[in-house]
Amino acid sequence: MTRRGMLARIGAITASAAVLFTAVPGAATASTQAESLFWIRFAAGVQRCLDSNSAGSVYTHVCQDRNNKQKWNNYAPGKFKNKASGLCLAAGTSSVFAGSCEVNASDWRTSSTTNKYFTNVSTGLCLHNSGGQAEAVGLRVCRAGTALWTVTKLRS
Repeated sequence: MTRRGMLARIGAITASAAVLFTAVPGAATASTQAESLFWIRFAAGVQRCLDSNSAGSVYTHVCQDRNNKQKWNNYAPGKFKNKASGLCLAAGTSSVFAGSCEVNASDWRTSSTTNKYFTNVSTGLCLHNSGGQAEAVGLRVCRAGTALWTVTKLRS
């Protein structure tokens, strides 16, 4: 069996299992389990959160509790998916955008400190922003103070 065929078969089995669990009363489902969402905040003292829209733009904006465009989850190790758009944080050679979660451009490493560097695995550069309102997020050398972010877990 080809790899593509194997992946399609696994996807079908997973979908069947999801239907089975949804049909059984009291069974745990994705909709009943708490989704771990968080803000990615610019760490330089201004209250700006990483925000995204359905067009794939990534920018900072004043943090708002009810704004799903500012809510992210750790979709898979090193991948951050936006709640509103379903797109993952990604980077090209000089830009940051929201795109497919299936590409290497959406792979990130974060430092273990409170103020974190979000380093794109493909470019070796970090998320960067000066904290302006509706300001595009870019890439920069990781040692810069404008490349530090904090992660704030949100209540479900």
